[in-house]
Amino acid sequence: MGKDQLMAPPVAVLDQITVDVLRLGYRGEGVARYNGFTVFIDGALAGELVKVQISKVMRTFAVGKILSIIRTSPQRETPPCEVFDLCGGCQLQHVSYDAQLQFKQQTVKDALERIGKFDSEVVRTLVLDTLLQSDPWRYRNKVSLMATARSGRFVAGFVEEGTHEPIEAQTCMIRPKAYDELLHTITTNFTELGIRPYDEKNRRGDVRQLVIRSNNANEVMIVMITQGRELPRAELFCKVLAERMPEGYRLVSVIQQKHSIAADSTEGQFIKERVLFGSPYMQEEIAGLTFRISASAFLQVNPIQTLVLYEKALASAKLTKTDVVFDLFSGVGTLSLLAARQAKAVYGVESIRAATEDATFNAKNNGLTNTQFLSGFVEDIVPQLVSDRICPDVVLLDPPRAGCAAQVLTALIDLAPQRIVYISCNPATLARDLRHLVDGGYVMTSIQPVDMFPQTAHVEVIASLLLHDVAQ
Repeated sequence: MGKDQLMAPPVAVLDQITVDVLRLGYRGEGVARYNGFTVFIDGALAGELVKVQISKVMRTFAVGKILSIIRTSPQRETPPCEVFDLCGGCQLQHVSYDAQLQFKQQTVKDALERIGKFDSEVVRTLVLDTLLQSDPWRYRNKVSLMATARSGRFVAGFVEEGTHEPIEAQTCMIRPKAYDELLHTITTNFTELGIRPYDEKNRRGDVRQLVIRSNNANEVMIVMITQGRELPRAELFCKVLAERMPEGYRLVSVIQQKHSIAADSTEGQFIKERVLFGSPYMQEEIAGLTFRISASAFLQVNPIQTLVLYEKALASAKLTKTDVVFDLFSGVGTLSLLAARQAKAVYGVESIRAATEDATFNAKNNGLTNTQFLSGFVEDIVPQLVSDRICPDVVLLDPPRAGCAAQVLTALIDLAPQRIVYISCNPATLARDLRHLVDGGYVMTSIQPVDMFPQTAHVEVIASLLLHDVAQ
């Protein structure tokens, strides 16, 4: 018998099987084994016995769809969202909140052991309980929605899992209630004024994506990501929208971000930004500081947990008035300015120029004179700082999902700051980068998961490290 026959999967598409669900995968899907073969099952929970139909078979795993639940987990709850089974915005509404927190802690532990190759006992000791959100619903103050046309109407929503197709929903349980009315007003006006969603197939239309962002004063910024041409009747759209805002909300900014569309791609390349209404910025207050936010700048989307995240990160940094701090991937300077109130000097590095300009303005506007923000890639800017004889006592890291480039981590090891605090939205790349830092002479002192995104499989993590000589 040939090797291929020996390795043949024990299931085929449309097969119906009954399996025990062993655990949740990192996307929140159920993981089972059938004759030693891995089966992923969306919507299944650990401890459940389920009958599934196989929908996809690969060489090392299969994907199944629940036909019936024979034994139900006590952690299962009824999702309040009518489109939960379709929408890609949430993955865990069917899981009790306590179980969500445990799942996120376990996700971090698994990544550290599997990817970082850290000892399980060390991981068990270091990884703390996930910090909860007291009300885990309607927490987002920013949503990015894909656009499409349905029966002549403009529709915008989170995309269906595994597709580019937006899901139309009357409400969404992770965005403010007022956004329901606001989104209806926007899409209705688009339809009435002839502003069309961009069609990827025929490469015609106007709006590809719609971004709604609000602040703690209920001021609203709307960003329309479009194909290159001017929007038709944009002035009238803004006028009508400003007059029809939900009660208690005020429109402060409408911005068109123009993108070019390559002939062989559905991806857009940013060209330029045009302010259609109001200001190119909005303001947000965090821990008594005021921040100017431009349309393309990054800011955490959960204001309640943002404060929790940054307070925990700064507590881990143990800053003193003699410390020089590097804040790498500093964005609009939120963490930098909070750190500047406790440190001697803070140097922020950010690749997005608009965010660096925001950060510089924010420091001046808040009367903080011990900060400097530099625009460029971290791997280029840090050596420049060192050549100017500026070396950090503490480094704050908050990179994108891809984590830090190896040369950045190597540069940090060479700099040998006493303390590193690494904020991550991706446990996998965090585990990889922590292994690099630990091998370079650092000791992990705590790993703190924070639930920034309730009802989803995503988790934010704060990792605290000390230089080995300091830790002794």
